[in-house]
Amino acid sequence: MKKLLILLCSFYFTSIVIAQNNWSPDQLLKIKNISSAQVSSDGKRVVYALREAVMTDDRSEYVNQIWICNADGTGHLQLTKGDKNNANPKWSPDNQQIAFTSSRDGKSNLYVMSVAGGEAEKITDAKGGVGDFDWADDGQKIAFLAMDVATDKEEKDKKGKSDWYYMDSNPKQNRLMIVWIHHKDSTGKYLQKLITKENVSINSFDWNSNSKMIAYSYGKTTKANDMSNCDLSIVDITNDEVKSIANTTANESNPKFSPDGKQLAFVASELNNDWAGPKHVQMLNLADGKSWRLKSTANEEGNIIGWTPDGKQVLVMDSKKTLMSIYALSADGKSIADWTASETNFIGGATVNNGNICFTLQAPSKLPELYVTNVSAYAPKKITSINEGYANKPLAKTELIKWKSADGKEMEGLLTYPLNYQPGKKVPLLLNIHGGPSGVFNQTCIAGNQGVYPLASLSEMGFAILRPNPRGSTGYGTTFRVSNKQDWGGGDYNDVMTGVDAVIKMGITEESMLGVMGWSYGGYLSSWIVGHTNRFKAASIGAPVVDLAFQNMTDDVESLMPVYFNGDPWNNWELYSKHSPLRYIQNVSTPVMLQHGEADFRVPLGNSVMFYNALRRRGIPVKLLVLPRQPHGPFEPKMVMTAMKANIDWFKDHLQK
Repeated sequence: MKKLLILLCSFYFTSIVIAQNNWSPDQLLKIKNISSAQVSSDGKRVVYALREAVMTDDRSEYVNQIWICNADGTGHLQLTKGDKNNANPKWSPDNQQIAFTSSRDGKSNLYVMSVAGGEAEKITDAKGGVGDFDWADDGQKIAFLAMDVATDKEEKDKKGKSDWYYMDSNPKQNRLMIVWIHHKDSTGKYLQKLITKENVSINSFDWNSNSKMIAYSYGKTTKANDMSNCDLSIVDITNDEVKSIANTTANESNPKFSPDGKQLAFVASELNNDWAGPKHVQMLNLADGKSWRLKSTANEEGNIIGWTPDGKQVLVMDSKKTLMSIYALSADGKSIADWTASETNFIGGATVNNGNICFTLQAPSKLPELYVTNVSAYAPKKITSINEGYANKPLAKTELIKWKSADGKEMEGLLTYPLNYQPGKKVPLLLNIHGGPSGVFNQTCIAGNQGVYPLASLSEMGFAILRPNPRGSTGYGTTFRVSNKQDWGGGDYNDVMTGVDAVIKMGITEESMLGVMGWSYGGYLSSWIVGHTNRFKAASIGAPVVDLAFQNMTDDVESLMPVYFNGDPWNNWELYSKHSPLRYIQNVSTPVMLQHGEADFRVPLGNSVMFYNALRRRGIPVKLLVLPRQPHGPFEPKMVMTAMKANIDWFKDHLQK
């Protein structure tokens, strides 16, 4: 009996060790992702880009390769290979060619290849690289976005160390260009034309069906703040005549021509654009200039993905609590239908081509795969199995839970249990707070490899994770989304803390086993939390806003804080100070690990430096992990992995001693 007991214990220990190797950060970074996809206009084939992390001694990047398959999921064929990035594939109107961007010659440029076989041909040579692009309906030309590059004088000045500049002068813009793919000039280069000559930056555009007009949205510069206050114009490429369509204090963007080219749908905010405010689809009749608003989605924050082929409906994607839905809005403005109402998985990356739709579906315990359907009826068919190698690797249970906040408002959140959790057992709980503030935690797979908090790894290690959607989150309508104005650290703080109380009441954890983590706005609220309670034994705080006035005057979204706090800081220094976590630094006793990208313009690194120095000088255990070259979120695989491992080690050391 004693030998049997020893054998059983040995088997149990071995199983735990093996299980903990299933979802390490190293394993998570090996998971493949579909970065974009499009169904051919005849609905017979699908082209998609498959993204993988490449990490060698001298490389750390994500690389896409182009694949094609039949719409029934058969005949998968890899079209591009090598160590360079090939991304964003799109079908030609006759379905005989595929255009895509590739960095095989250095900068990302536009290539076209025949689906019948043969080498891809480079058709642009943009020194600043090519961004988004789209085929004209005649299949003869492609419109694309190209970033300005330094002039010869600027390059010379840089080399001669005379490259001083005045801030915000001579910004580099995204220009709209056209390339004719069947015509070359005398030098053998494909004919190109600059379409937008005004000094603005283009962020989205759409061809009219006559292949002669392009609608586009634009901001003053490429800065995020300017890109959130866009206007609309239409350009006639035959004579370069530009007609303003919408030029107001609202944000007008995402234009989409109707199939017959007679109407234009676009997304518009309210006047004096409010970052968290409602957005609606507007319709414009091009013949007489009449406009009207379409029915609103429940969340009032959707984006247009396309039209139905008959021109009777506009298809819009929007958050629906912890899921995502595709809505069909009648073009006459009279009705709206939740077209994917029956879907219980999370829909992502939907694209429409002549009524054929492809998108990914995933769930907390289900890795994303690609699906296709037609607008005639929602009947998704799975066409890829890119992550079938992980099918037998167990993922922890995640469930949607609800609780009442301090003021009685109902809250929702996602609770992930430890892998192989035994009911009644008390385990460490990590409170994970999302960014935004108008972000949301969706029912996506916990084995995702995009962020710095590896949920699958942490659940394997025995942690439970609560991901609440406090007031201010999207997915629950405008009223909920704007309910944290002038109240950061108030109601939202109560929302997440009552969520922790609810999990304790469920018997899953206890007061001595709590940790908190969050990035961006999640970093703000995490740094606020440690200054207002000592309930947490450790905190991981990523890219936090700790001083609201400093943030307002140094970030790239200068209009965000005034929207939430009713003006700039010099209008109410006391209000900005009152809601700044740095003001409460003297109350912090929780050990803190900070993480921040060195090239973060959204939440400048100085926020973390201030918090770090204050805690260090007070003798509070603190670390600051600085990630070179990284913007607001790490984009290099090695940096993602570094942050993942740092978070695992931090919570293991402080909550699993």
